[in-house]
Amino acid sequence: MLIKLLRIMQIILILAISLIATQFSRGDELVIEIDNPKFSEKGLNDKVYEIKAKKGLKTDNELKLFIIEGKFKTVENGKWIYLEAEKGNFSQTNNLIELESNIIFYTDDGEKIQSNYATFDMNENIIKLKENVSHESIEGLILSNSSLILNNFNKIIYTGNVETTIKN
Repeated sequence: MLIKLLRIMQIILILAISLIATQFSRGDELVIEIDNPKFSEKGLNDKVYEIKAKKGLKTDNELKLFIIEGKFKTVENGKWIYLEAEKGNFSQTNNLIELESNIIFYTDDGEKIQSNYATFDMNENIIKLKENVSHESIEGLILSNSSLILNNFNKIIYTGNVETTIKN
């Protein structure tokens, strides 16, 4: 009788462990590490951009990026805008990049826009900057809580507390 009870307990324990292992394996997403991921667009409408990273972690529809570099060509005057950020997240379904930590957009002309957080909607060509936004150029310095970059860097809107210093 005791042996039958021990065998039943052993079977119940094995079933319980199997059930728990199955539940944990269903919750785990497959994560693929990618070295030097890169994506770009060179369209007929002169829309040109290239974004690359040192490393990426790919899940279903998202790609986490680390040490990001990018460049964009403006349609109006053909000026190149460069991008650097420590980390980000690329959503393939939305064609949206979220950037975090030490974000810098800059040009060969010495113009520099920095923030702590940014999103780049590649479909609409809109960049939203948040947290400690600063825009430095030869004309001066603009500090704001947030900023919106439209029309391929031809229109910049500053919101929140905005402070401007103009150089002579």
